[in-house]
Amino acid sequence: MKVESQQEQRIIAAIEAAELVTSGEVRVHLNDTCSGNPLRDAQKQFHKLGMHRTAERNGILFFIALESHKFAVVGDAGIHAKVGQSFWEGIRDHMVPELKEGRWIEALELGIAEAGRALAEHFPHQGRSDRDELSNDVSRG
Repeated sequence: MKVESQQEQRIIAAIEAAELVTSGEVRVHLNDTCSGNPLRDAQKQFHKLGMHRTAERNGILFFIALESHKFAVVGDAGIHAKVGQSFWEGIRDHMVPELKEGRWIEALELGIAEAGRALAEHFPHQGRSDRDELSNDVSRG
């Protein structure tokens, strides 16, 4: 599936907005297909992108396989310890209606905003000393 520049810019804008209020890191990875287990694929991609190397272990990855119609949200140990499994399920549940309607950009915008709120609560922005540890660009597989 072809991703248009305008769609990618909306994703990056959502990431940047979320990261304005947190020291946490958000990334989005788009694949065409999935091996069958989106969570496993997301975890592999999480490590490939070096997301486990953030100082506070507070990275969140949104993984979407567009043609397979599968997705997963993965958070690192630091944020997971603060929010627990029900948080990830809540993000998933908020994204599903949009995804079912084929509005994957809107689903990502919702999920990223929700992730940003949780990150801000547990990992607030550190002012001038805060640095962007990971790229905000959308990665592709």
